[in-house]
Amino acid sequence: MASVRVASVQVASVQVASVQVASMQVANMTTFEAISGGKVFTPDLMFDDGVVLICGGVIQAVGTPKDVSIPAGAEIIDASGKLVVPGFVDVHIHGLLGFDAMGPSLADVIMLLPAYGVTSFMATTLTCPRNEILASLREMADVLADPPRGARCLGIHLEGPYLSPLRPGMATREWLHPLTWDEYQAFQEAAGGHIRMITFAPEEGDAIGLIPKLIEAGVIPAIGHSNATFQQAAKAVELGLDHATHVFNAMRPFHHREPGVLGAVMHSDQMFAELIADGVHVHPAAMDILLRIKGVDRVLLISDAAPFAGLPDGEYEWKHETVLVKEGGCRLLDGTIAGAHVLMDAGVRNLVQKVGLPLDRALIPATRTAAASVGLKAKGRIAPGYDADIVLLDTEMYPFMTFVEGRDAWRVERGGGAWRVEREA
Repeated sequence: MASVRVASVQVASVQVASVQVASMQVANMTTFEAISGGKVFTPDLMFDDGVVLICGGVIQAVGTPKDVSIPAGAEIIDASGKLVVPGFVDVHIHGLLGFDAMGPSLADVIMLLPAYGVTSFMATTLTCPRNEILASLREMADVLADPPRGARCLGIHLEGPYLSPLRPGMATREWLHPLTWDEYQAFQEAAGGHIRMITFAPEEGDAIGLIPKLIEAGVIPAIGHSNATFQQAAKAVELGLDHATHVFNAMRPFHHREPGVLGAVMHSDQMFAELIADGVHVHPAAMDILLRIKGVDRVLLISDAAPFAGLPDGEYEWKHETVLVKEGGCRLLDGTIAGAHVLMDAGVRNLVQKVGLPLDRALIPATRTAAASVGLKAKGRIAPGYDADIVLLDTEMYPFMTFVEGRDAWRVERGGGAWRVEREA
């Protein structure tokens, strides 16, 4: 498959001694940029003619032109006619445009994601034989030791091999087994300490007892591909688990006499629920039900994008599987869903167009909640002190320009293929 790379250009800097900004003195800062004239969604507040002032990759002030003084000589980014929103945070993505995040192509994924408004993400693995997982984790660690410019990779999300054979999704059952501490440590060593999240079935083996140890080790335990009963899932929540992988998909469904994993997710106020909003994995009415029950502060949007997301219809090889891309979906030859064909920006559009959320509400699961679900304190909002992860969308909610920590990571006139592939599909 052809390689597609997105250029990265740093916005020019200027010298400024000090400036009064929104009743706050900003001193001894030298590289100011101002995004001005667009409709800003923080997403908690909205400014029709907003100004976002950036210095050193960090947001310094947000408001109207009356509230925010732009320093003389600052680099001005004209956002007139654009929607200015926080960068999307995708904690569950396997790749895009022919590049698999599970291996050395993680470097390409990092460079390509800003074209879809993604400014930070977790590189997600696929169930494979143990030796292949170890080799892939080492390759991912090599990339993360010196990553290219692009989206910020937050770490590795290990999805499998600790899945229920009753809820394997596209995983090969013969490669599945319960989570053990020894194997986790071997995988973490191979990954150079970059594993940040593990999706597993807590009802398998002694996995449920490892939840406190994972949390203590700084790893987020996530229930997924699980056939747990309500009682088993509730016990996992009691032990500290607060994240559910692609809710509705590959989990025991709700029944009024056995609420199952889905019931436990709905019942617990502490649980974050991943949602794939591609329109294939989950019906819009089910998305709406989840959002009504959990609220936008506990539902996080994910893409679960496959390595061939954004590519034309056809047959593609993913590790040991042949996947058919057709009519906006990805499936194995037996019909099993095999990841998503669209990215986070499409998910936001679907929440607006298919579920009926206003844009300010639709942005929250893709930004603020996604960041909170993995403990990020400085991402997911356009607010003073936060990283300048910002996306300019056009009026149809397609990315036009993306900033990662204040750097110009992508803009539509530079192309690179990603934007055009999706819009022409």
